Amino acid sequence: MSSTSSFDHFPARAGQKLKGDRYQILRKLGSGLFSSTWLVSDAESEYLDIYTNKYRAVKILTLEGTRAHREGESRELMFLQQIAACEDINSLPILEDSFEEQGPEGTHLCLVLELMSTDVSSFRRSSPTKALPVHVVKIIVQRTLEAVAQLHELDIIHTDLKLDNILFNAISGDPHVEEQLNSESVIEDGQVEVKGEKYPILRSQPIRHSTAWNVTPFMAEVMLFCLTDLGQAQRAGEQPTVDEFSAYALRAPELLLRSDFGPKIDIWALGCITFEMLTGRWLFAPEAGSDWSLEDDHLAKMVELTGEKFSAPMLQRAQFRYQYFDESGDLLREVVPDQSIEKALAVYGTMKDDDIGGAATFIRACLRLDYKDRASAKELEIHPWLLTSTCNHYH
Repeated sequence: MSSTSSFDHFPARAGQKLKGDRYQILRKLGSGLFSSTWLVSDAESEYLDIYTNKYRAVKILTLEGTRAHREGESRELMFLQQIAACEDINSLPILEDSFEEQGPEGTHLCLVLELMSTDVSSFRRSSPTKALPVHVVKIIVQRTLEAVAQLHELDIIHTDLKLDNILFNAISGDPHVEEQLNSESVIEDGQVEVKGEKYPILRSQPIRHSTAWNVTPFMAEVMLFCLTDLGQAQRAGEQPTVDEFSAYALRAPELLLRSDFGPKIDIWALGCITFEMLTGRWLFAPEAGSDWSLEDDHLAKMVELTGEKFSAPMLQRAQFRYQYFDESGDLLREVVPDQSIEKALAVYGTMKDDDIGGAATFIRACLRLDYKDRASAKELEIHPWLLTSTCNHYH
């Protein structure tokens, strides 16, 4: 990277101390548009209790991310504090500390969280077919639903549910982390100059886990995950603080139509990522044409796959109705007949025929066009497809 006069991310060095001398940066775990995450050791862990691991993850927001927090656009800290105040929280990030750190260009908000491992997206891609076995997908979906149900009970909408944001728990504790720290040195990919001072550009080196994509049903039962990144999360029942949410391919129809913003957008995304894990492909990959837009194609594919029509009440609530529909409520873009979720699951050859029906029923419950018809997270937790014993089925 060439030198730059404005650097939005916090330029950290291995060995650097944060919050006085409490946290020491050991390596970079990952980074996104509005933050970078760092492995740190906590000098005070020995005073907390004998069961507390000394390693943590510190999410350091960019200058822009910190500004969004200060101005109320991002409510991540508030939501993390709300989650931390609850008892019996599973599969969600636990905030352990928060503070501000001065960087060369300004102040950065820092969130101290439990240490996690790599994401489900890279786990899926480790499979030769890019798809995961049904018994593995069911466990990941169950854990994710547990997290989503808890968020929705707290009136929090995640809005950015995707495989990149579902992380494996780093459950093996300090010895496992130390083994990786001792066997791999910190990797630098050049330098960046900020305000006349040079800083290393550190490569992301997340803590690995030992679970293989073809893990047995018995071992899959003990896999633990965390639904992370509440940076875009919103309060249910309130006006959203930003205009656009989630990865485009995972957006619910109400987001495209600007009709109803609510918790069920998370359920739509869950249906999409369930398909992605089972097939190794995106469910929706819309394309613009010479006489139709990306949104036209996306809405048409939704109608094709679900076999549903957009209801009159939903279209009446839609801000962008006349951009995509005629007077009678039909899409302006031509719809290809004879498509279905079952056919889409079968076409890639990653699933046994016996498994397709149950999976399609679950995905369909997530992908009802009208959010009012879509299942809730609590309802999906007891869906027959998820409750079928994967161990028995496997053998």
